Amino acid sequence: MIRELRADLLRYYAHEPSWSRVATNTALWAVAAYRFGHWVYKEGPPRLVQPALKAVYLVVNKLLEATTEMFLDAQAEIGEGLYIGHSGGTHINNEAVIGKNCDIGHQVTIGTSAMGRKGSPQLGDEVYVGAGAKIIGRIKVGAGAKVAANSLVMTNVPAGATVMGVPARVVLRAAPAPEPEPDK
Repeated sequence: MIRELRADLLRYYAHEPSWSRVATNTALWAVAAYRFGHWVYKEGPPRLVQPALKAVYLVVNKLLEATTEMFLDAQAEIGEGLYIGHSGGTHINNEAVIGKNCDIGHQVTIGTSAMGRKGSPQLGDEVYVGAGAKIIGRIKVGAGAKVAANSLVMTNVPAGATVMGVPARVVLRAAPAPEPEPDK
């Protein structure tokens, strides 16, 4: 929990190079509450203090949910270095998997699709999700992909690709890696 939270703090500091602005960023508060809740529910503190810590988490989480309109489920798997630019309207489902160093805008939903279908998205490392985007269903968003603002992503996104629209379509593919030169 400490290592992940430290990486989150450094990502926020890179965007807002003032510790006072970082400390007052309510989106970071929600990320810190998620880290605490994930530790309490998934990594397991000592059994003796677990009920008290769960109670503290529930109170803090509901308070933050009511004031910031953000819900990052403690059961979700979120890699270190998460950066959520602004608070407000962000919802991350309990089954979601998010890689390292991802950027998520406000009003983003990462969750299950409708009509009883199971499964949540998996985002690779260094994925950017623009404001208002909805990523739903059992899909994969490859490492380094970018999801444009207000897009609805319901299918897999290749690594490094940029998608936009409703439904989202690939508008830019990652440049192919240069081929190694043959030995002479």
